[in-house]
Amino acid sequence: LTVQLPQSGDQFSVPENVLIIGTMNTADRSIHLLDTALRRRFQFIELMPNSDLLEGTTVGALALDAFLDGLNNEVRKRFGREKQIGHSMFYQDGQVVDTPEQFASMFRYELLPLLQEYLYDDYRALADLLGEVIDPEAQRIAEIASDADALCAELAVKFGSASA
Repeated sequence: LTVQLPQSGDQFSVPENVLIIGTMNTADRSIHLLDTALRRRFQFIELMPNSDLLEGTTVGALALDAFLDGLNNEVRKRFGREKQIGHSMFYQDGQVVDTPEQFASMFRYELLPLLQEYLYDDYRALADLLGEVIDPEAQRIAEIASDADALCAELAVKFGSASA
């Protein structure tokens, strides 16, 4: 099927040998009705977090697979299975983060804001979830987390994932 694009007027078609695959984050409940409508019309393949893809990767003292499993166990208990953290969070430019500095950047700018949103910026609950890397009194990330190696070591202690 060829269609004319409304703005450019160009003709557009998708070759028969190309599949269009759309992805959707079902954790966003504001799109629940859209999600329901799409599920009636298309096939869905559920992709759950897969810590096996992180197996053997450590950043400092932190084993990423054990950290993801431990974190997701807590997330499932508190928020349900739909809010789990995906393994893709630990990838940068198609490669698993493999330095404490890369992990610390991902933690500070991607993972932490997501968890803050889940917990409605309740820093006591955030500290309960993440441990000593959060300062609930100051309502911010703790000083220890400013050092990438110390952040990884503290999370390894909290989630029982210290590497050898």
